[in-house]
Amino acid sequence: MLTSSDPLSALEFLRINDYACFILVTAIIYDYLLTFSREIDYVWVMKHHPSSNCQVSNSTYYSSDPGPGSPQCFFWWVRYLGVSLAIYYYLYTCDSVSTLIYFPSHGSLTHGYFKGTAVTVVVFWQYVVFLAATDMVMIVRVYAMWNQSKWILGVLLFIYVSQVVSSLVMTGIISNPSAFHSVAGNQILGFSFCIGSWPNHMLIIYAVSLRLVLGIMLLVLAATQTLKQSVEMYKATGQWQPNQYFQQFTKDGIVYFVVNAVVNITGIITINTILLLVINTISAATLILLLPRFIIGVRELYDSKLHSWGTDTGFGVFEQPISSENVAVSTIIFVDLTPGQVVGGEGDESETIQLERLGDSSIHLV
Repeated sequence: MLTSSDPLSALEFLRINDYACFILVTAIIYDYLLTFSREIDYVWVMKHHPSSNCQVSNSTYYSSDPGPGSPQCFFWWVRYLGVSLAIYYYLYTCDSVSTLIYFPSHGSLTHGYFKGTAVTVVVFWQYVVFLAATDMVMIVRVYAMWNQSKWILGVLLFIYVSQVVSSLVMTGIISNPSAFHSVAGNQILGFSFCIGSWPNHMLIIYAVSLRLVLGIMLLVLAATQTLKQSVEMYKATGQWQPNQYFQQFTKDGIVYFVVNAVVNITGIITINTILLLVINTISAATLILLLPRFIIGVRELYDSKLHSWGTDTGFGVFEQPISSENVAVSTIIFVDLTPGQVVGGEGDESETIQLERLGDSSIHLV
């Protein structure tokens, strides 16, 4: 949060941030219009999986989350809570991360932002719900990538629940106007604005730190599985496929884990610089853009190609538990080799690896 007492520095940030916020709101609305038709096709209506409830269990394809069988309510949360949250923050307050508020007409933080402004209090709680939904989607994705490891799921859920509880308590504290440590009013060059700061509550530090730990753990687990399966593919095919690896890196949602980690890291840094605050604002908007695209893309891939397949192990590798010859079959769907070619498995009757390349036009995960 910005706590500088220099009015010129604050005004400089306001100007830069206003430009960035206008661009980000335009990008968010434009992206929503671009993806709305795919949202109808693959979230509202699923050809091979018509279920629309929020049940998360007893589904064979739950492990290919965020796809069929996973709760659609997650999508509604991250899509519409995220879009409405971004538009409100970026247009009205011009900053969703810091406590620097620009009011050309009010010039008063408590009067213009909190006192009598019920909408803003709702947005505070809306942001907590949005973050809780995004974290849960990432947890379920990592759970799928690690072949539904109960141990990994238990550790992640423990941190997640602790973080959500502390965030709820923290939000209850900071949504109260009396929670502000200081409010400094400034006016320069015809602009009226104020800089507010919260006291350094240990609860706030605890909540932010927990989310940082969770974000880094998710990134490490997802990246580790990605690297592991890249090496396994190299051993199976005898060649590296850097273009395919890069495409799958983005389409499998790893880039989303990276952006989430950046948001958490910049949110906990106490050094106040204009560049850091702008990076935080842009990365938070990118977070809102990427996750709905990722969910739509996974559901699109499932609906077009994988509705009769088995477990998604992550990074595009899908396993069928049994084949016509009563052997386990692992199908790697993005290796650039002749479809149906059998590689490896010689002398091993327990597993056969088939390599098949799906057309790029049929995979749009991000």
